Amino acid sequence: MAHTVNLDPAVYEKLRNYCVETRKAGRSLTADEMVNELMDFEEVPMHHPYHHFIMPAALLTLASMEEDASPEALNDMLIIAGERAKQVPGGSCGNCGSCGNGVGAGIFLSIYTDTSPMSGESWQWVNELTGRCLVAISKVGGPRCCKRTAYLSLQESVPYINEKLGLHIALNDEIRCRYHSRNKDCKKEACPFYRAEG
Repeated sequence: MAHTVNLDPAVYEKLRNYCVETRKAGRSLTADEMVNELMDFEEVPMHHPYHHFIMPAALLTLASMEEDASPEALNDMLIIAGERAKQVPGGSCGNCGSCGNGVGAGIFLSIYTDTSPMSGESWQWVNELTGRCLVAISKVGGPRCCKRTAYLSLQESVPYINEKLGLHIALNDEIRCRYHSRNKDCKKEACPFYRAEG
């Protein structure tokens, strides 16, 4: 059943500005820390298509910091990422079989490598990366959880991106979800990122 989800342009702008300011500050962050900071925004619900932008935005920010891309260049890439992420519908994980976090990883790699439908090697990369993310997501099963699928996508994306692009983006070995109390459908012990309180 199709449903309409409100996409507030102001939220995308706020997330984008935060990424640019993070780039300017040159902060040292792991990929999961960067994603958490964006997911922590009060405007970002537990589950929402904003996550489809958060994934490429976080990776673009970290890659830009490592390669010393200008804040202006990062901002331009983030605008493109926002435009593409908005095309991934809410609920696409169940309705289309393609979780927006996995697609978001592909959006990052496409933008960062300037890939188009006519590209060669990088065309293969962006599709392979998205596919790897979706397979990892599928192995844990539903129901949907934008936090869980973000972490699973990062675990697939970061090593792949580092290998293909020669980057050194860091990722914590043990990622702990701090959002499960907000998720009435949390899989709890069946989720690899769940840790009981206390």
